[in-house]
Amino acid sequence: MTGPAKTRSAAERVAVQLATWPGLRAGRPSCGTGRSFNFRGGEILHLHTGEEADLRLSRGFVERLDTVLVESGQVVVRPGDDWVTVLLDTDTAGAILISLTSLAIRAAEEAAPARPCTWQRTRPRPRLRTPWS
Repeated sequence: MTGPAKTRSAAERVAVQLATWPGLRAGRPSCGTGRSFNFRGGEILHLHTGEEADLRLSRGFVERLDTVLVESGQVVVRPGDDWVTVLLDTDTAGAILISLTSLAIRAAEEAAPARPCTWQRTRPRPRLRTPWS
């Protein structure tokens, strides 16, 4: 990443931080869009654009915290899915994504069969709704 930190997107700033985490490897996502981070060979994060990321958590985690995640205004949850979408339109959203990534690592340690990320499964798709829409 080049340029001052303030001129980078939230996704770029997240990528710079995660690149230093032990056990995480950056690469090209299976969906072909953006950049991925893998943990123990499994994809847990896709930074699709400067404004959107998909993160793989366990379904149990998503089901337990779905209300809190949605009420944050930064996370889109789909019932029955282990991938959530984080809207990276603020620095706070980047911090939320960093925190959730640590939980995704824990979920990956309890590996379950992986599904493709939301980006790959829902193309074409309408604009994401926020909980207030």
